[in-house]
Amino acid sequence: MKIEINTLLGGRVKIAQFEKGVKVSSDAVLLASVIDEKLVKKVKKVLDVGVGGGGVSICLLSRFKNINCLGIDVQDEMLSLARQSIFENDFGDRFSVVKEDILKPSKSFKEMEFDLVITNPPYYKGHTSPDKIKAKAHSEQGLELSEWIKMCVKRLRTGGTFAMVHKAERIDDIMFALRQNGMGKIETFLLYSKKGESANRVIVRAVKSSKSPAVIYPPVVLHNADGSYTAKAQSVLIDGKSLLYLK
Repeated sequence: MKIEINTLLGGRVKIAQFEKGVKVSSDAVLLASVIDEKLVKKVKKVLDVGVGGGGVSICLLSRFKNINCLGIDVQDEMLSLARQSIFENDFGDRFSVVKEDILKPSKSFKEMEFDLVITNPPYYKGHTSPDKIKAKAHSEQGLELSEWIKMCVKRLRTGGTFAMVHKAERIDDIMFALRQNGMGKIETFLLYSKKGESANRVIVRAVKSSKSPAVIYPPVVLHNADGSYTAKAQSVLIDGKSLLYLK
């Protein structure tokens, strides 16, 4: 399959993608944007679960110089794209990827512990595309979201942070799974395509074994009525600002 090199964050980072197939979306940039300077002071080792083309980690590494990322995926094709993205951005000393299934971890992987686990898991029920690679990357068929969250949390050290983007309609399932697995200080960011519409995405950030109360941030509207980015979306998606500090 032919590979093309696209850019994110206003051209500051390069992402390898199949010319026809899975594309890195704004979800990756938005998820990376909830990792801020204050949190990163406590982070050295990052695990990117379902790394795909590496978009989330590449965005993080472009903003923070003191972290190292390990990406895992079950698809060789996705790992190949991630390796190309790593090469294009010269992040080989801080970002590596391996074939690993978060739901069926190898013995050596079970022994690993991370300060931060980020994930942009498959969203959709059933098969989403005749393209087998794209379908597997996007389809939730055969995947229990609660089990995915549980296994991600297992890879966290006590006090470590978990961050995930998903469909807003799954927010109740996400919250239940986080609480069931000892996560606290749950911070919620609801994302809206346009003002007046229902939220279509949610980003959650939570801390393992924390007793701190939950926080719900102001709504994030991504597009104006004419389809252009709002000022807040522009600051995050183009300028690379953290979502936490935007009014």
